[in-house]
Amino acid sequence: MYTVEMDLDEIEITVLDDTGRCEDVKVFSYDETLYIRQFNEKRNKWDLIVMTPEMYAELMEAWQSPEGSFVTNLSRSF
Repeated sequence: MYTVEMDLDEIEITVLDDTGRCEDVKVFSYDETLYIRQFNEKRNKWDLIVMTPEMYAELMEAWQSPEGSFVTNLSRSF
């Protein structure tokens, strides 16, 4: 299950683990930066990944790709 919330300058995506084994994953997307965070119970802190929206788009595209090295040509269409 996941949720998508849109605000003026932010898109927040929350992915929930239906099995309850993993903590929720939250994605906060802005024009220039994207954050992925998940709470780490062992450290009692948030784990945080920072990337550009283009890197995130490549990550999503990679799930559909076979093994190999690829160059993407991303364009923004609004």
